[in-house]
Amino acid sequence: MATSTQVGLIVIAALASIRQSQTAVPRDIGFFEWFFDADTWTGATGILASLQDTVILCAAVTLVAVAVSVPVAAILAHLRRAEVSSTWLVSISRAVPTFAIAALLVPWSLERGWGFEPFPIFTALLLLALVPIYLNTYTAIRQLPDGPVDAARALGYSERSILTRVEFALASSLIFSGIRVAAIQVVATEPIRAFLGGDGLGRYVRDGLGQNNSTLVIGGIVLIGGLAAITGLIFVALERLVLPNGVRRLSRQQGDISS
Repeated sequence: MATSTQVGLIVIAALASIRQSQTAVPRDIGFFEWFFDADTWTGATGILASLQDTVILCAAVTLVAVAVSVPVAAILAHLRRAEVSSTWLVSISRAVPTFAIAALLVPWSLERGWGFEPFPIFTALLLLALVPIYLNTYTAIRQLPDGPVDAARALGYSERSILTRVEFALASSLIFSGIRVAAIQVVATEPIRAFLGGDGLGRYVRDGLGQNNSTLVIGGIVLIGGLAAITGLIFVALERLVLPNGVRRLSRQQGDISS
């Protein structure tokens, strides 16, 4: 376990490497001039390269979170098990900031030769994404009316078929909402990796603060906010494309009844 002195030295080294890697941008260049310059977008240090880096990481985190949270929450909700304990264990991660988790994992990662990323930030973002996906999945299946489930049992459906073909189908809209919320949170939080020796869109905010350059800071905020908004729109479009209208309508009706 790294001591506080070791953590401090590691953070100082990371900040030093960040300052050395910053690309200086003249402060008299306005945001629109910088943003619409083709050179800003292309090249190894351009926006497109950082955008690709951010999208790959966020997509990987979201996919793993879905693969872990949805099956576990669905099975536990179907079996009516761990209603209090599992929710409490997952929700406790909300009390610990994502940046703190990533920062604590950096010394551990460096000691094993894994570098500043992607292990620390991937783990921290994964813990962040697990919560809304798990809670939405568990709640959506747990609060389904008994009628459809009882009817499926009366027809001789197996418990696995009831879960996958009845409960999961009826709860899919709310599950999808949890995935959408998690994906947006991951995109909005991922920029902290730039302050831990990483890259991605957060480097524009980091470099702007390091250079006292408002153009880069504003540019980074616009890029991060724009990507988060686009992520939300993509998931809304996917939900409309994948889920039948009847499922979405039933989900809205259940939401009105519960409220």
